[in-house]
Amino acid sequence: MILLLLAILFLATCGQQPEDAGSDPPPPRTLVDTASVTIRDIRQEERFPATAFYPESNRLAAPITGYLLRSPQEAGQVVAKGQLLFTIETKEHRAINADQDLKNSDLARMGVISIHAPAGGVLLNLDQRQGDFVSEGSTLCTIARSDKIGFRLSVPYEFNSFIKPGTACTIELPDKKRLPARIGENLSTASINSQTQTFLVKPLSPIALPEGLAVMVIVQAEAAEQAVVLPKSAILANETMDEFWVMQLINDSTAVKVPVTLGLTTGESVQVSSPAFSIADRILTEGNYGLEDTALVKIKLREE
Repeated sequence: MILLLLAILFLATCGQQPEDAGSDPPPPRTLVDTASVTIRDIRQEERFPATAFYPESNRLAAPITGYLLRSPQEAGQVVAKGQLLFTIETKEHRAINADQDLKNSDLARMGVISIHAPAGGVLLNLDQRQGDFVSEGSTLCTIARSDKIGFRLSVPYEFNSFIKPGTACTIELPDKKRLPARIGENLSTASINSQTQTFLVKPLSPIALPEGLAVMVIVQAEAAEQAVVLPKSAILANETMDEFWVMQLINDSTAVKVPVTLGLTTGESVQVSSPAFSIADRILTEGNYGLEDTALVKIKLREE
């Protein structure tokens, strides 16, 4: 009887071993995020550096010789037409005011000249300051007319097809403020060695800015209507950047490699020229780097 029980226990143990040996852990899955394909118009922008300058300015000269009783504080100030800028006192007026007998006479009312801004603009240069002695005809300051501000834009010749006089553009200031503008005349001089050409860019509305301010000029280069568009994060490439692909979900747990041909690029979006994805397709945007051509994935849960 004891031998029979031992035999039954031995057989039961042997029967369980194949079942335990065959229970392999499930393969690992990469955590990913996805984005849907969008169909929309896309415009590619080109950005070029430019510098503010004033092609027209007014030189303000001293009408008489004397001492400056008043002057602007510093260059770069914005001034309005008719604004009081300088007050000049003649040597004679200063001598009269120093004499107690003449100080309250009619002579004391003469010999002080006020100088006002002939036009609104920006003080480019401040040559004389309060307390200085100036000679008749000497330059007090230079005022740039704010309505004449321009930007020097240097462009490589390869962009000749869409950079030309009359082209609409946008000026982006250092604080990211944008101003509508238009490309004006070609400022370049004829030179066979020059690889660039320089244009005058004019904002559509006057603005007072420091001369020499560095800005960016944005021009729309190309456009495509009803294009297939994906986020840049969806696009993968080889080391030489001549082959591109995406990882497309074919079900909730499997992604496959799909080679793509790219079109226009703008901001964080890229046009896919081929293949013809639909808006129902889901493309990996996170966790897609380094995956095999066919990979098991787990979609990241989105917070509601």
